[in-house]
Amino acid sequence: MDSPDRTWEDRKGFTEGHTMPLTAHSGPLRTRRPKAKALIAVVTVLAIASFQLTVWPWSSSTPEYSSVRSFVDEPEFDWYALEPSKEIQWTSCYSGHKCARLLLPLDYDVPDGPTTAIALRLIPAADEHKRKGAIFINPGGPGGSGTYFVGLDGQNISRIVGDSFDILGFDPRGVGASTPVASCFETNSQRALWQLQDDQRLLNLTNSVELRRARDRMLAERCEEKIGGEWGIGRFMSTPNVARDMLEISQKLGQDKLLYWGFSYGSVLGQYFSAMYPDKVGRVIIDGVYDALNYRAALWNTNLVDIDAVIDSFFQFCHEAGPDRCTVYDSTPSKIRERYMDVLRRVEQEPLPVPLAEPPLVLTHKMLVNQMFRASYNPLTGFSFVAETMRAIETNNQTALVALAPRLVPPTECKCADASAPWFADVEGFTAIACGDGDDHPYDPETYAEYFKGLSQTSSLIAPLWGVYYLACAEWKVRAKWRWTGPLAATNTSHPLLVLSPRYDPVCPLADAKAVHERFGGSALLVQNSNGHCSLSAPSLCTAKHVRAYFEDGTLPDPGTACEVEELPFIGRTKDVAAMSTEDVRLLEALEGLSAVVPMFGPV
Repeated sequence: MDSPDRTWEDRKGFTEGHTMPLTAHSGPLRTRRPKAKALIAVVTVLAIASFQLTVWPWSSSTPEYSSVRSFVDEPEFDWYALEPSKEIQWTSCYSGHKCARLLLPLDYDVPDGPTTAIALRLIPAADEHKRKGAIFINPGGPGGSGTYFVGLDGQNISRIVGDSFDILGFDPRGVGASTPVASCFETNSQRALWQLQDDQRLLNLTNSVELRRARDRMLAERCEEKIGGEWGIGRFMSTPNVARDMLEISQKLGQDKLLYWGFSYGSVLGQYFSAMYPDKVGRVIIDGVYDALNYRAALWNTNLVDIDAVIDSFFQFCHEAGPDRCTVYDSTPSKIRERYMDVLRRVEQEPLPVPLAEPPLVLTHKMLVNQMFRASYNPLTGFSFVAETMRAIETNNQTALVALAPRLVPPTECKCADASAPWFADVEGFTAIACGDGDDHPYDPETYAEYFKGLSQTSSLIAPLWGVYYLACAEWKVRAKWRWTGPLAATNTSHPLLVLSPRYDPVCPLADAKAVHERFGGSALLVQNSNGHCSLSAPSLCTAKHVRAYFEDGTLPDPGTACEVEELPFIGRTKDVAAMSTEDVRLLEALEGLSAVVPMFGPV
């Protein structure tokens, strides 16, 4: 195939002002120091994984979460010791939370048939006397664990929405502590050994597509055996099934209408629910929006519209921050960009050995592209890591590379027996849900060549990572029994949706948010002037206050509303905390906690 007309390396669209305008900075600035949670999450992301989507801790098969869960400092809780019930029976768990396992029909067409046990975790409202209901949280994926996400950051969400709401995390069918689980491997170790065989070449049409397809076929055939069949969980994990589950759970909680905040893929789930049950919408926020029409078509070709703008902001913010805050500062953003491209070319031509790392590693071009892609989700914590790596390679500083190595490629350890709890295990949730939801499109070389060319014209740097989605779904064999083929729109919902989007989101572009906003009558669009995935990727008091007002009394922002942020990559805080009210300081602390844990959506 001919090279794309426009490559990422020689794009003409980059200018010093390509990113969002930087606001004037008042008061003392601070540079972000990643919290322990965020650092652990970055350390444990599998660089070799095929898919990761919707918190830094997410892994290959559950695209958003990885084994970082086992490191979270919270009391042990045995989910499987909870007896599942057809009614919600709360049990005290963790530290002041409530847990339950709810039995729901595996197939809603056969209500007395096999069941699935859905894991629920609730943080009670701080003010139970003013309690207004439980807000459902979906962290994305598809396949992200809501019970884990709520444990990780539910308290911060609670502080944002206010004291009147419970915060409810649930594990969708086949995922986390919900059973049966969608696992196509016998153990996590078996899965990890399979992932270690992944190709270190970036996907290209010359010599890697067939290997990628072979790996996808292997997984598809294995999953057909393990989770397929008449009553296999893989046939009953579709998004419409999960939307119906949310309706059932809400009604069993005594809530006639759904309260919901969904991130990344959670925005797709929110669109499905609101289209299927428009009269059951209480408050629905979709944040970091992927157009469900493109998702259902299994195309994955609108996502990267703004990825290059987010990457370009790395060079812009580094230059704005100056040499004291950015280790690769230069006199113009363009010069920083040229140096970064030189580093990529150098490592592509001659991979860099780091012999004293534990374990030893060879730094590859694919690793560096993966690193920048991951950083684009959460620039506040990710960009500084890219800068440190770039500087270490430029100076051939082996001491620095040894220190950075565990964050580039997580250390591999031999585990003959999996000691972690089964609900922490990775599963094949992403492909089971996303590919099961999507239209069937068997692989055709000419069609895929055109598809990949179009993706490369959008972002030549990231297309080789993103192009695996289409291939995975082309080989997938377990089709969902229930696929929603009706409209993904509603002229009216019982309460209007709130559509939230960063100005530049790497995988859920503003254009998708605008398209969804147009399809749901009465909805409001709130734009946050930030770079990163979902509004959580940058703290904004303005956004948080709109979110609280929406949940508290249904207030929608005025058309055209845009919110500024309180922190920028490399630069730090943009406002003097000393001048803030006590309530704003508390709110900012909660937002900063959330920005350390950003939903991941995509192959990283």
